Amino acid sequence: MATIQLLMKASQVVDEVARMGPSTPAELAKAVSEPRPTVYRIISALEQADLVRQTEGGKLELGTGILRLGDAAVDALIERAELRAQLLWIREQLGVSTFFCVLHDSGAVCLDQVDGSDVDLFKIAPGRTVPLHAGASSHVLLAFGDSRIRSKVLTEAPYQRLASRTPLSADELQARLDKTLADGTCIEDSEVTEGVASIGVPVHRSDGSLLGVLAVAGLRDGLLGQETTACKALQTAAATLTASLAEVPQRQVTDTRHVPSAAAEKDASRMPAVIAKADALMRALAGERIATSTRLSELLDEQVRSVYRMLDTLVEAGWVEQLGPRGAYRVGIKLLSLSGELTRRLDIRRAAAPVLREIHEATGETTFLCIRRGTRAVCIERVDGIRVNSRVLKLGESLPLHVGAAPRALLAFEDRNAWEDYATVVSQSNEPWRNVRSRVEFFADLEHIHEQGYVISDNNVTPGIAAIGAPIFNHRGEVVASLSTSGLREGILAPGHDDQPSVIELVCRGARTLSDYLGAPASLLNKWPTTPDDSDVSPLIV
Repeated sequence: MATIQLLMKASQVVDEVARMGPSTPAELAKAVSEPRPTVYRIISALEQADLVRQTEGGKLELGTGILRLGDAAVDALIERAELRAQLLWIREQLGVSTFFCVLHDSGAVCLDQVDGSDVDLFKIAPGRTVPLHAGASSHVLLAFGDSRIRSKVLTEAPYQRLASRTPLSADELQARLDKTLADGTCIEDSEVTEGVASIGVPVHRSDGSLLGVLAVAGLRDGLLGQETTACKALQTAAATLTASLAEVPQRQVTDTRHVPSAAAEKDASRMPAVIAKADALMRALAGERIATSTRLSELLDEQVRSVYRMLDTLVEAGWVEQLGPRGAYRVGIKLLSLSGELTRRLDIRRAAAPVLREIHEATGETTFLCIRRGTRAVCIERVDGIRVNSRVLKLGESLPLHVGAAPRALLAFEDRNAWEDYATVVSQSNEPWRNVRSRVEFFADLEHIHEQGYVISDNNVTPGIAAIGAPIFNHRGEVVASLSTSGLREGILAPGHDDQPSVIELVCRGARTLSDYLGAPASLLNKWPTTPDDSDVSPLIV
């Protein structure tokens, strides 16, 4: 098989894993119509590139490298951190789901989204697409966007009915687009989902061209009563995003080579060269945001002709998009769709279950998995101890974020602004501060935890009980959960031995495993000490 054909087959294998879910090599060989030996070689290369990985049952699922490429697809269009900040700000103002979409051949593609406080909207999530004939986001994109796409959509009537007020004819759709242009915004009710309304405003680049649409959606009875407020908040955020576009720095790539694991190095000789080169190309393109074939050739130290052939194949596969017939390149929106598919399939509870059991079997103590909900840590998985069984943090119950090991592990790895916000909320509530005597002392405790990488809680919640907690990070380095073990302090705080690790080491090891499952950066996976110093057991007695 020609090398470029092998690259196309590799992209098809990834597509099939996304479509079918966890799959065996035999199933994938049948799906892409290739012999098993060829597919085994492709799979080996894709595993080394972190694009697929094996499950416990030996099947293959999407790898966490897809998540970073999905982020890169967004980065090529907009400053992702600023977009996230504006979405969170809008949600704070209105309390409903907020999202950002761009116009694509397949429809209105969601780049990012923040859930509201009323309902979760399953049709709106990063990587998902809304048909262009329905919804406020689609109407704004058609009204203010490329006239060729608008004309094409108008010729595709009659349209599929999605809800009671979905426009079905070209005349209906044209009327709504005309109103959207005249008003500068779009307000719709029950076009995509029955009983759900949405409001959208355009976001323009500094040259006046359309970048995308900021929108909110929620239950119609709540959202349609605050149209004026919603439009004002959306327009303010849109103006901020437009202003930020001119300030986006060009990222420099210093090393496009992937650092493989020890297992990957062992099999490196079997990795098809074209897939290894394509992996390096995708990493370089992700780092550059937008790059020409010449620039990529310089970064990869490859001939322009070879780079161009790879780009041409990746464009055909949808992994790369070209800006115009002879323009530069960026990571394709398809990678965001694949990333969204993987995100929806990641199950921290399922992944944590064997980790919790392993710690429990080694210690006999109670183990917890917690996530943050507002100002509290909620237990979403638990294995009870065999010597003592804490009544605190039962499944579904919660603690304030400043109390105990698992809650503080969630808070300590947020930024300083989050600490300030939390302290303000708690100081204005009736929630007791327990043993923390001042805000200064509270922040010093969080700084110590952040530096150390884990939490020791001794007599902080229940007399005679101690606990160890550690954070769990996602692929963006954000703390998304925490792992904790609790029991009689004599056992929890005991140092480890040559043949038996300490509880601190077990919890840190478990948090590292779960962070790796979520694709956490290597810098965070190496944050925890492999064998924590026994002298660390006493400083965090609070």
